[in-house]
Amino acid sequence: MRSRRLTLLMGALVVASLGSAERANAAGLATLVSGTVVPHDPPMNGIVRLELQVRNDTTSAWAAADPVHLIWKHDGKTAAEDTRQLGQPAAVGASIPLTLVTLAPTAVGDFTLTMELETHGTRLAIGQPTAFHLGGFLFRGRGNGHGLGMSQWGARGRAAAGDDYRKILAAYYAGTRIENRDTSGAVRIALADQPVDLARPWPRLFGPLAFVAGPLTVDGLPQLQVAAGSSLGFDATASGQPEVFSLAADGSHGAAVVIGRPLTIRTTSTAGIRTNIMQIMGGDFRTGAEQRRYAGLLQIIPKGGARILPVNVLPMEDYLKGVVPAEMPPYWGVEALKAQAIAARTFAIRKIGQGGDFDLRASESDQAYSGLTDQREESNAAVDGTHGQVLTYQGQLITAFYMASDGGHTESSEFRFVGWDHGPQLRSHLGYLTGISDSFDRGPSWQVGPFTASGAATILRDNGTDIGDRLLGIDVLQKDPSGRLVGVRVRGSRQSVEISGPTLRAWFGLPDTLVDIVGGG
Repeated sequence: MRSRRLTLLMGALVVASLGSAERANAAGLATLVSGTVVPHDPPMNGIVRLELQVRNDTTSAWAAADPVHLIWKHDGKTAAEDTRQLGQPAAVGASIPLTLVTLAPTAVGDFTLTMELETHGTRLAIGQPTAFHLGGFLFRGRGNGHGLGMSQWGARGRAAAGDDYRKILAAYYAGTRIENRDTSGAVRIALADQPVDLARPWPRLFGPLAFVAGPLTVDGLPQLQVAAGSSLGFDATASGQPEVFSLAADGSHGAAVVIGRPLTIRTTSTAGIRTNIMQIMGGDFRTGAEQRRYAGLLQIIPKGGARILPVNVLPMEDYLKGVVPAEMPPYWGVEALKAQAIAARTFAIRKIGQGGDFDLRASESDQAYSGLTDQREESNAAVDGTHGQVLTYQGQLITAFYMASDGGHTESSEFRFVGWDHGPQLRSHLGYLTGISDSFDRGPSWQVGPFTASGAATILRDNGTDIGDRLLGIDVLQKDPSGRLVGVRVRGSRQSVEISGPTLRAWFGLPDTLVDIVGGG
Protein backbone atom coordinates (compact mmCIF):
# COMPACT_ATOMS: atom_id res chain seq x y z
CA MET A 1 0.00 0.00 0.00
CA ARG A 2 1.47 3.35 -0.99
CA SER A 3 2.09 6.18 1.50
CA ARG A 4 2.65 9.87 1.04
CA ARG A 5 4.84 12.41 2.78
CA LEU A 6 3.06 15.06 4.81
CA THR A 7 3.91 18.73 4.22
CA LEU A 8 6.31 19.94 6.92
CA LEU A 9 5.84 23.16 8.91
CA MET A 10 9.35 24.18 10.02
CA GLY A 11 9.24 28.01 10.15
CA ALA A 12 7.31 30.60 12.18
CA LEU A 13 3.53 30.84 11.99
CA VAL A 14 2.15 33.48 9.68
CA VAL A 15 -0.51 35.50 11.51
CA ALA A 16 -2.88 38.26 10.57
CA SER A 17 -2.30 40.71 13.47
CA LEU A 18 0.35 41.70 15.95
CA GLY A 19 -1.69 40.46 18.90
CA SER A 20 -2.14 37.03 17.46
CA ALA A 21 1.51 36.94 16.39
CA GLU A 22 2.64 37.62 19.94
CA ARG A 23 0.34 34.85 21.16
CA ALA A 24 1.70 32.41 18.57
CA ASN A 25 5.31 33.28 19.35
CA ALA A 26 4.64 32.81 23.03
CA ALA A 27 3.02 29.47 22.40
CA GLY A 28 5.65 28.33 19.89
CA LEU A 29 5.16 25.51 17.42
CA ALA A 30 4.10 21.90 17.18
CA THR A 31 6.73 21.18 14.53
CA LEU A 32 6.14 18.29 12.16
CA VAL A 33 9.60 16.75 11.79
CA SER A 34 8.46 13.96 9.47
CA GLY A 35 5.30 12.13 8.62
CA THR A 36 3.56 9.76 6.26
CA VAL A 37 -0.05 8.89 5.56
CA VAL A 38 -1.29 5.45 4.48
CA PRO A 39 -2.87 4.84 2.04
CA HIS A 40 -1.67 7.42 -0.46
CA ASP A 41 -5.07 7.60 -2.17
CA PRO A 42 -7.76 6.55 0.36
CA PRO A 43 -11.34 5.85 -0.68
CA MET A 44 -14.23 7.70 0.90
CA ASN A 45 -15.03 6.38 4.37
CA GLY A 46 -11.69 4.61 4.25
CA ILE A 47 -9.25 4.31 7.12
CA VAL A 48 -6.37 6.81 7.03
CA ARG A 49 -3.33 6.14 9.22
CA LEU A 50 -0.87 8.93 10.05
CA GLU A 51 2.65 8.19 11.30
CA LEU A 52 4.17 11.43 12.61
CA GLN A 53 7.27 12.68 14.39
CA VAL A 54 6.36 15.93 16.20
CA ARG A 55 8.72 18.25 18.13
CA ASN A 56 7.62 20.45 21.03
CA ASP A 57 8.96 23.88 20.05
CA THR A 58 6.87 25.68 22.67
CA THR A 59 7.76 26.96 26.12
CA SER A 60 5.65 24.42 28.03
CA ALA A 61 5.52 20.64 28.27
CA TRP A 62 2.68 18.77 26.58
CA ALA A 63 0.50 16.37 28.55
CA ALA A 64 -0.44 12.88 27.37
CA ALA A 65 -4.13 13.83 27.60
CA ASP A 66 -3.79 16.87 25.32
CA PRO A 67 -6.27 16.44 22.45
CA VAL A 68 -5.24 16.23 18.82
CA HIS A 69 -7.94 17.32 16.36
CA LEU A 70 -8.16 15.78 12.87
CA ILE A 71 -10.31 18.03 10.72
CA TRP A 72 -11.59 17.11 7.25
CA LYS A 73 -12.68 20.09 5.13
CA HIS A 74 -14.42 20.39 1.77
CA ASP A 75 -14.82 23.76 0.03
CA GLY A 76 -13.58 25.44 3.19
CA LYS A 77 -16.24 23.87 5.41
CA THR A 78 -15.69 21.21 8.05
CA ALA A 79 -16.99 17.88 6.77
CA ALA A 80 -15.86 15.69 9.70
CA GLU A 81 -13.70 15.95 12.80
CA ASP A 82 -12.07 13.34 15.01
CA THR A 83 -10.36 13.96 18.33
CA ARG A 84 -7.60 11.78 19.74
CA GLN A 85 -5.28 12.12 22.72
CA LEU A 86 -1.59 12.87 22.30
CA GLY A 87 -0.95 9.63 24.19
CA GLN A 88 2.36 10.55 25.81
CA PRO A 89 3.91 13.64 27.40
CA ALA A 90 6.49 15.75 25.55
CA ALA A 91 9.01 17.97 27.29
CA VAL A 92 10.08 21.28 25.75
CA GLY A 93 12.34 20.57 22.79
CA ALA A 94 11.53 16.84 22.74
CA SER A 95 10.33 14.92 19.69
CA ILE A 96 7.73 12.19 20.02
CA PRO A 97 6.22 9.64 17.63
CA LEU A 98 2.50 10.09 17.08
CA THR A 99 0.21 7.55 15.39
CA LEU A 100 -3.29 8.73 14.48
CA VAL A 101 -6.11 6.89 12.71
CA THR A 102 -9.16 8.58 11.20
CA LEU A 103 -12.00 7.79 8.80
CA ALA A 104 -12.27 9.78 5.61
CA PRO A 105 -15.69 11.41 5.02
CA THR A 106 -18.39 9.40 3.24
CA ALA A 107 -18.39 11.53 0.11
CA VAL A 108 -16.46 11.93 -3.10
CA GLY A 109 -14.51 15.02 -4.06
CA ASP A 110 -11.51 17.12 -2.98
CA PHE A 111 -10.82 17.35 0.76
CA THR A 112 -8.08 18.56 3.08
CA LEU A 113 -7.03 17.03 6.39
CA THR A 114 -5.71 19.39 9.08
CA MET A 115 -4.06 18.29 12.35
CA GLU A 116 -4.11 20.53 15.40
CA LEU A 117 -2.73 19.99 18.90
CA GLU A 118 -4.72 21.66 21.66
CA THR A 119 -2.48 22.46 24.64
CA HIS A 120 -2.56 25.10 27.38
CA GLY A 121 -5.66 26.68 25.82
CA THR A 122 -4.11 27.10 22.35
CA ARG A 123 -4.49 25.10 19.14
CA LEU A 124 -1.23 24.51 17.27
CA ALA A 125 -1.21 23.36 13.67
CA ILE A 126 0.82 20.22 12.99
CA GLY A 127 2.11 20.66 9.45
CA GLN A 128 0.14 22.10 6.56
CA PRO A 129 -3.28 20.77 5.50
CA THR A 130 -2.91 17.63 3.37
CA ALA A 131 -5.00 17.41 0.21
CA PHE A 132 -6.90 14.28 -0.81
CA HIS A 133 -9.22 13.37 -3.63
CA LEU A 134 -11.72 10.89 -2.22
CA GLY A 135 -13.44 8.48 -4.54
CA GLY A 136 -14.65 4.91 -4.49
CA PHE A 137 -17.83 3.04 -3.72
CA LEU A 138 -19.73 2.13 -0.59
CA PHE A 139 -22.76 -0.14 -0.25
CA ARG A 140 -25.26 0.50 2.54
CA GLY A 141 -28.23 -1.76 2.91
CA ARG A 142 -30.70 -3.80 4.90
CA GLY A 143 -31.70 -7.43 4.84
CA ASN A 144 -29.60 -10.56 4.75
CA GLY A 145 -30.37 -13.18 2.15
CA HIS A 146 -32.46 -13.49 -1.00
CA GLY A 147 -35.59 -11.95 0.54
CA LEU A 148 -37.85 -14.90 -0.31
CA GLY A 149 -40.26 -16.51 2.13
CA MET A 150 -39.89 -16.40 5.89
CA SER A 151 -37.65 -13.86 7.55
CA GLN A 152 -35.98 -15.36 10.61
CA TRP A 153 -35.67 -11.92 12.22
CA GLY A 154 -39.30 -11.31 11.34
CA ALA A 155 -40.34 -14.63 12.89
CA ARG A 156 -38.54 -13.59 16.05
CA GLY A 157 -40.38 -10.27 16.09
CA ARG A 158 -43.76 -11.87 15.46
CA ALA A 159 -43.19 -14.48 18.18
CA ALA A 160 -42.27 -11.71 20.62
CA ALA A 161 -45.51 -9.93 19.66
CA GLY A 162 -47.55 -13.04 20.58
CA ASP A 163 -48.02 -14.79 17.22
CA ASP A 164 -47.93 -18.59 17.26
CA TYR A 165 -46.03 -20.55 14.62
CA ARG A 166 -49.12 -21.06 12.46
CA LYS A 167 -49.70 -17.33 12.23
CA ILE A 168 -46.03 -16.68 11.55
CA LEU A 169 -45.95 -19.15 8.67
CA ALA A 170 -49.24 -17.86 7.24
CA ALA A 171 -47.79 -14.36 7.08
CA TYR A 172 -44.80 -15.38 4.98
CA TYR A 173 -46.29 -18.23 2.92
CA ALA A 174 -49.67 -16.94 1.76
CA GLY A 175 -52.44 -19.47 1.21
CA THR A 176 -50.48 -22.46 2.53
CA ARG A 177 -51.68 -25.23 4.82
CA ILE A 178 -49.89 -27.22 7.48
CA GLU A 179 -50.16 -30.96 6.83
CA ASN A 180 -48.48 -34.09 8.20
CA ARG A 181 -46.09 -36.28 6.21
CA ASP A 182 -44.18 -39.45 7.00
CA THR A 183 -40.64 -38.42 7.94
CA SER A 184 -39.36 -41.80 9.13
CA GLY A 185 -36.98 -42.20 6.19
CA ALA A 186 -33.31 -41.24 6.04
CA VAL A 187 -31.76 -38.12 4.56
CA ARG A 188 -28.22 -37.79 3.14
CA ILE A 189 -26.30 -34.65 4.07
CA ALA A 190 -23.06 -33.66 2.31
CA LEU A 191 -20.78 -32.19 4.96
CA ALA A 192 -18.84 -30.18 2.37
CA ASP A 193 -20.09 -28.23 -0.63
CA GLN A 194 -17.27 -29.65 -2.74
CA PRO A 195 -15.32 -32.91 -2.39
CA VAL A 196 -12.34 -32.76 -0.03
CA ASP A 197 -8.98 -33.22 -1.76
CA LEU A 198 -6.77 -35.32 0.53
CA ALA A 199 -3.73 -34.65 -1.67
CA ARG A 200 -3.75 -30.99 -0.68
CA PRO A 201 -2.21 -29.81 2.61
CA TRP A 202 -4.74 -30.37 5.38
CA PRO A 203 -5.91 -27.06 6.96
CA ARG A 204 -3.78 -26.50 10.05
CA LEU A 205 -6.83 -25.39 12.02
CA PHE A 206 -8.34 -28.84 11.55
CA GLY A 207 -5.38 -30.81 12.91
CA PRO A 208 -2.54 -32.79 11.30
CA LEU A 209 -4.81 -34.87 9.07
CA ALA A 210 -8.39 -35.83 8.30
CA PHE A 211 -9.86 -38.23 10.87
CA VAL A 212 -12.98 -39.83 12.31
CA ALA A 213 -12.74 -40.60 16.03
CA GLY A 214 -13.51 -44.02 17.51
CA PRO A 215 -15.15 -46.23 18.59
CA LEU A 216 -15.96 -47.13 14.98
CA THR A 217 -16.64 -49.98 12.60
CA VAL A 218 -16.48 -49.90 8.81
CA ASP A 219 -18.90 -52.12 6.92
CA GLY A 220 -17.05 -54.97 5.18
CA LEU A 221 -13.61 -53.96 6.55
CA PRO A 222 -13.15 -55.50 10.01
CA GLN A 223 -9.47 -54.51 10.02
CA LEU A 224 -10.61 -50.87 10.27
CA GLN A 225 -12.51 -51.35 13.50
CA VAL A 226 -11.12 -48.91 16.11
CA ALA A 227 -11.82 -48.49 19.80
CA ALA A 228 -12.43 -45.34 21.80
CA GLY A 229 -9.25 -43.28 21.98
CA SER A 230 -8.20 -44.34 18.49
CA SER A 231 -9.49 -43.12 15.14
CA LEU A 232 -9.54 -43.58 11.41
CA GLY A 233 -7.05 -41.42 9.54
CA PHE A 234 -7.37 -40.33 5.90
CA ASP A 235 -4.66 -39.34 3.47
CA ALA A 236 -3.59 -39.71 -0.15
CA THR A 237 -1.27 -42.38 -1.55
CA ALA A 238 1.85 -41.50 -3.52
CA SER A 239 -0.13 -42.19 -6.69
CA GLY A 240 -2.90 -39.76 -5.65
CA GLN A 241 -5.64 -42.08 -4.41
CA PRO A 242 -7.56 -41.64 -1.14
CA GLU A 243 -6.65 -44.05 1.65
CA VAL A 244 -7.84 -44.85 5.17
CA PHE A 245 -6.00 -46.48 8.07
CA SER A 246 -6.41 -47.04 11.80
CA LEU A 247 -4.66 -44.42 13.89
CA ALA A 248 -3.71 -45.28 17.48
CA ALA A 249 -3.52 -42.76 20.30
CA ASP A 250 0.28 -42.85 20.13
CA GLY A 251 0.19 -41.83 16.45
CA SER A 252 1.06 -45.23 14.98
CA HIS A 253 -0.72 -46.24 11.75
CA GLY A 254 -2.30 -49.53 10.79
CA ALA A 255 -2.21 -50.94 7.28
CA ALA A 256 -3.73 -48.50 4.78
CA VAL A 257 -6.73 -49.37 2.59
CA VAL A 258 -7.29 -47.54 -0.69
CA ILE A 259 -10.81 -46.11 -0.86
CA GLY A 260 -12.13 -47.48 -4.13
CA ARG A 261 -15.80 -47.61 -3.16
CA PRO A 262 -17.97 -45.81 -0.58
CA LEU A 263 -17.12 -46.54 3.05
CA THR A 264 -19.91 -46.78 5.61
CA ILE A 265 -18.73 -45.83 9.10
CA ARG A 266 -20.77 -46.57 12.22
CA THR A 267 -20.28 -45.87 15.91
CA THR A 268 -21.65 -47.29 19.15
CA SER A 269 -20.96 -44.05 21.01
CA THR A 270 -23.99 -42.14 22.30
CA ALA A 271 -22.01 -38.97 21.56
CA GLY A 272 -22.22 -39.73 17.83
CA ILE A 273 -19.52 -39.71 15.17
CA ARG A 274 -16.83 -37.08 15.73
CA THR A 275 -14.88 -35.88 12.69
CA ASN A 276 -13.05 -32.89 11.25
CA ILE A 277 -13.99 -33.78 7.65
CA MET A 278 -16.60 -31.11 7.07
CA GLN A 279 -17.07 -27.52 6.05
CA ILE A 280 -16.79 -24.76 8.66
CA MET A 281 -19.84 -22.49 8.60
CA GLY A 282 -19.77 -18.81 9.40
CA GLY A 283 -16.00 -18.54 9.94
CA ASP A 284 -16.24 -20.20 13.36
CA PHE A 285 -12.70 -20.43 14.74
CA ARG A 286 -13.51 -21.20 18.38
CA THR A 287 -11.72 -24.11 20.01
CA GLY A 288 -13.57 -27.25 19.00
CA ALA A 289 -15.03 -25.71 15.84
CA GLU A 290 -12.60 -27.84 13.82
CA GLN A 291 -14.63 -30.91 14.83
CA ARG A 292 -18.33 -31.75 14.89
CA ARG A 293 -20.38 -34.71 16.10
CA TYR A 294 -23.08 -36.38 14.03
CA ALA A 295 -25.89 -38.84 14.66
CA GLY A 296 -26.53 -41.73 12.26
CA LEU A 297 -23.71 -43.02 10.06
CA LEU A 298 -21.01 -41.44 7.94
CA GLN A 299 -20.30 -42.36 4.34
CA ILE A 300 -16.97 -41.54 2.70
CA ILE A 301 -17.55 -41.45 -1.06
CA PRO A 302 -14.56 -41.43 -3.47
CA LYS A 303 -14.95 -38.75 -6.14
CA GLY A 304 -11.93 -39.31 -8.36
CA GLY A 305 -8.27 -38.66 -7.70
CA ALA A 306 -7.64 -38.13 -4.01
CA ARG A 307 -11.02 -36.47 -3.48
CA ILE A 308 -13.68 -37.74 -1.08
CA LEU A 309 -17.13 -36.51 -0.12
CA PRO A 310 -18.26 -36.99 3.51
CA VAL A 311 -22.02 -37.69 3.73
CA ASN A 312 -23.97 -38.01 6.99
CA VAL A 313 -26.98 -40.36 6.72
CA LEU A 314 -29.62 -40.13 9.45
CA PRO A 315 -33.40 -39.92 10.06
CA MET A 316 -35.12 -36.72 8.95
CA GLU A 317 -36.25 -35.59 12.41
CA ASP A 318 -32.74 -36.11 13.82
CA TYR A 319 -31.35 -34.08 10.94
CA LEU A 320 -33.72 -31.21 11.75
CA LYS A 321 -32.42 -31.11 15.32
CA GLY A 322 -29.06 -30.17 13.82
CA VAL A 323 -30.58 -27.60 11.45
CA VAL A 324 -32.83 -25.50 13.71
CA PRO A 325 -30.12 -24.41 16.19
CA ALA A 326 -27.69 -23.77 13.31
CA GLU A 327 -30.26 -21.56 11.57
CA MET A 328 -31.89 -19.76 14.53
CA PRO A 329 -30.69 -18.92 18.07
CA PRO A 330 -32.60 -20.97 20.69
CA TYR A 331 -33.53 -17.84 22.68
CA TRP A 332 -35.59 -16.36 19.82
CA GLY A 333 -38.78 -17.91 21.15
CA VAL A 334 -40.49 -21.29 20.94
CA GLU A 335 -43.01 -20.19 18.28
CA ALA A 336 -40.26 -18.83 16.02
CA LEU A 337 -38.33 -22.08 16.49
CA LYS A 338 -41.40 -24.12 15.55
CA ALA A 339 -41.90 -22.02 12.42
CA GLN A 340 -38.23 -22.60 11.55
CA ALA A 341 -38.59 -26.35 12.10
CA ILE A 342 -41.55 -26.61 9.73
CA ALA A 343 -39.92 -24.45 7.05
CA ALA A 344 -36.70 -26.50 7.29
CA ARG A 345 -38.59 -29.82 7.19
CA THR A 346 -40.58 -28.73 4.14
CA PHE A 347 -37.47 -27.51 2.36
CA ALA A 348 -35.62 -30.75 3.10
CA ILE A 349 -38.37 -33.14 2.00
CA ARG A 350 -38.59 -31.33 -1.34
CA LYS A 351 -34.90 -32.10 -1.93
CA ILE A 352 -34.95 -35.82 -1.11
CA GLY A 353 -34.59 -38.27 -3.96
CA GLN A 354 -33.36 -35.86 -6.61
CA GLY A 355 -30.43 -38.16 -7.38
CA GLY A 356 -26.69 -38.03 -6.78
CA ASP A 357 -24.65 -38.90 -3.72
CA PHE A 358 -26.57 -36.67 -1.31
CA ASP A 359 -29.87 -34.87 -0.78
CA LEU A 360 -28.78 -31.61 0.86
CA ARG A 361 -25.59 -29.75 1.68
CA ALA A 362 -24.79 -28.95 5.32
CA SER A 363 -24.08 -25.29 4.54
CA GLU A 364 -26.24 -22.32 3.70
CA SER A 365 -26.12 -23.49 0.08
CA ASP A 366 -29.12 -25.51 1.29
CA GLN A 367 -29.58 -25.32 5.07
CA ALA A 368 -27.04 -24.82 7.82
CA TYR A 369 -26.50 -28.09 9.72
CA SER A 370 -24.15 -28.68 12.65
CA GLY A 371 -25.13 -32.22 13.63
CA LEU A 372 -25.21 -32.97 17.36
CA THR A 373 -22.70 -30.25 18.20
CA ASP A 374 -25.03 -27.27 18.68
CA GLN A 375 -28.22 -29.05 19.69
CA ARG A 376 -30.24 -27.35 22.41
CA GLU A 377 -33.26 -28.38 24.45
CA GLU A 378 -35.38 -25.53 23.05
CA SER A 379 -34.73 -26.31 19.40
CA ASN A 380 -35.12 -30.06 19.93
CA ALA A 381 -38.50 -29.40 21.55
CA ALA A 382 -39.54 -27.28 18.54
CA VAL A 383 -38.72 -30.16 16.18
CA ASP A 384 -40.50 -32.73 18.37
CA GLY A 385 -43.49 -30.43 18.84
CA THR A 386 -44.04 -30.13 15.08
CA HIS A 387 -43.10 -33.72 14.19
CA GLY A 388 -43.94 -34.44 10.53
CA GLN A 389 -45.58 -31.06 9.89
CA VAL A 390 -44.95 -29.48 6.48
CA LEU A 391 -46.31 -26.64 4.36
CA THR A 392 -48.40 -27.29 1.25
CA TYR A 393 -50.00 -25.06 -1.36
CA GLN A 394 -52.91 -26.43 -3.39
CA GLY A 395 -52.01 -29.89 -2.12
CA GLN A 396 -48.32 -29.78 -3.06
CA LEU A 397 -45.24 -29.27 -0.92
CA ILE A 398 -43.92 -25.76 -1.31
CA THR A 399 -40.32 -24.68 -1.79
CA ALA A 400 -40.00 -23.17 1.66
CA PHE A 401 -37.45 -20.44 1.04
CA TYR A 402 -36.35 -18.50 4.11
CA MET A 403 -33.56 -16.06 4.96
CA ALA A 404 -32.03 -14.26 7.92
CA SER A 405 -33.64 -10.84 7.37
CA ASP A 406 -35.91 -9.31 4.74
CA GLY A 407 -34.86 -5.74 5.57
CA GLY A 408 -38.50 -4.71 6.06
CA HIS A 409 -39.99 -6.19 2.87
CA THR A 410 -39.94 -9.71 1.44
CA GLU A 411 -39.31 -10.48 -2.21
CA SER A 412 -42.04 -11.50 -4.63
CA SER A 413 -41.38 -14.83 -6.32
CA GLU A 414 -41.20 -13.57 -9.92
CA PHE A 415 -38.05 -11.65 -8.91
CA ARG A 416 -36.36 -14.65 -7.26
CA PHE A 417 -32.71 -14.86 -8.33
CA VAL A 418 -33.62 -12.48 -11.16
CA GLY A 419 -31.43 -12.29 -14.26
CA TRP A 420 -30.77 -9.34 -16.54
CA ASP A 421 -30.27 -9.23 -20.30
CA HIS A 422 -31.10 -5.72 -21.57
CA GLY A 423 -34.01 -5.97 -19.15
CA PRO A 424 -35.26 -8.17 -16.30
CA GLN A 425 -35.58 -11.91 -16.80
CA LEU A 426 -38.50 -12.68 -14.52
CA ARG A 427 -39.59 -16.07 -13.27
CA SER A 428 -43.03 -17.61 -12.82
CA HIS A 429 -45.09 -16.28 -9.93
CA LEU A 430 -45.61 -18.65 -7.01
CA GLY A 431 -48.82 -17.80 -5.24
CA TYR A 432 -47.43 -18.52 -1.78
CA LEU A 433 -44.43 -16.18 -2.25
CA THR A 434 -45.80 -12.66 -2.63
CA GLY A 435 -43.78 -9.77 -1.28
CA ILE A 436 -45.08 -8.21 1.95
CA SER A 437 -44.09 -5.25 4.10
CA ASP A 438 -42.62 -6.58 7.33
CA SER A 439 -42.36 -4.21 10.28
CA PHE A 440 -41.56 -7.14 12.60
CA ASP A 441 -38.15 -7.64 11.00
CA ARG A 442 -35.70 -5.53 12.97
CA GLY A 443 -32.52 -7.05 11.61
CA PRO A 444 -29.46 -4.79 11.61
CA SER A 445 -28.47 -2.64 8.67
CA TRP A 446 -25.03 -3.14 7.12
CA GLN A 447 -22.27 -1.50 5.15
CA VAL A 448 -19.84 -3.09 2.69
CA GLY A 449 -16.79 -1.22 1.48
CA PRO A 450 -15.39 1.22 0.75
CA PHE A 451 -13.85 0.02 -2.50
CA THR A 452 -11.49 2.20 -4.49
CA ALA A 453 -12.36 2.78 -8.15
CA SER A 454 -9.41 0.63 -9.21
CA GLY A 455 -10.13 -2.02 -6.57
CA ALA A 456 -13.75 -2.27 -7.71
CA ALA A 457 -12.58 -2.69 -11.32
CA THR A 458 -10.30 -5.51 -10.18
CA ILE A 459 -13.24 -7.28 -8.53
CA LEU A 460 -15.19 -7.08 -11.78
CA ARG A 461 -12.19 -8.33 -13.74
CA ASP A 462 -11.73 -11.26 -11.36
CA ASN A 463 -15.35 -12.18 -12.13
CA GLY A 464 -14.79 -12.17 -15.89
CA THR A 465 -15.93 -8.61 -16.68
CA ASP A 466 -13.19 -6.20 -17.77
CA ILE A 467 -14.48 -2.61 -17.76
CA GLY A 468 -11.04 -1.00 -17.66
CA ASP A 469 -8.75 0.04 -14.84
CA ARG A 470 -11.35 2.10 -12.93
CA LEU A 471 -15.02 1.79 -12.06
CA LEU A 472 -16.49 5.24 -12.68
CA GLY A 473 -20.07 4.66 -11.57
CA ILE A 474 -22.91 2.24 -10.89
CA ASP A 475 -26.28 3.28 -12.32
CA VAL A 476 -29.45 1.68 -10.99
CA LEU A 477 -31.57 0.58 -13.96
CA GLN A 478 -34.48 -1.02 -12.09
CA LYS A 479 -35.64 -1.94 -8.61
CA ASP A 480 -38.44 -4.36 -7.76
CA PRO A 481 -41.44 -3.47 -5.54
CA SER A 482 -39.49 -4.44 -2.40
CA GLY A 483 -36.75 -1.94 -3.27
CA ARG A 484 -34.19 -4.55 -4.26
CA LEU A 485 -31.88 -4.07 -7.22
CA VAL A 486 -33.01 -5.82 -10.39
CA GLY A 487 -30.48 -4.45 -12.86
CA VAL A 488 -27.54 -2.03 -12.77
CA ARG A 489 -25.06 -0.56 -15.23
CA VAL A 490 -21.42 -0.58 -14.19
CA ARG A 491 -19.53 2.18 -15.98
CA GLY A 492 -15.82 1.68 -16.37
CA SER A 493 -12.93 3.61 -17.88
CA ARG A 494 -13.05 1.33 -20.96
CA GLN A 495 -16.64 0.14 -21.29
CA SER A 496 -20.00 -0.17 -19.53
CA VAL A 497 -21.77 -3.44 -18.76
CA GLU A 498 -25.28 -4.22 -17.50
CA ILE A 499 -25.68 -6.93 -14.85
CA SER A 500 -28.41 -8.15 -12.51
CA GLY A 501 -28.76 -7.11 -8.88
CA PRO A 502 -28.00 -10.65 -7.63
CA THR A 503 -24.82 -10.67 -9.75
CA LEU A 504 -23.70 -7.37 -8.20
CA ARG A 505 -24.44 -8.84 -4.77
CA ALA A 506 -22.37 -11.94 -5.44
CA TRP A 507 -19.38 -10.08 -6.89
CA PHE A 508 -19.09 -7.55 -4.06
CA GLY A 509 -20.16 -9.86 -1.22
CA LEU A 510 -23.30 -7.93 -0.29
CA PRO A 511 -25.68 -9.51 2.26
CA ASP A 512 -28.73 -8.46 0.18
CA THR A 513 -29.72 -6.47 -2.90
CA LEU A 514 -31.77 -4.07 -0.77
CA VAL A 515 -28.96 -1.56 -1.01
CA ASP A 516 -28.04 2.06 -1.69
CA ILE A 517 -24.85 2.74 -3.64
CA VAL A 518 -22.77 5.73 -2.54
CA GLY A 519 -19.87 7.26 -4.43
CA GLY A 520 -18.19 7.25 -7.80
CA GLY A 521 -14.83 7.05 -9.52
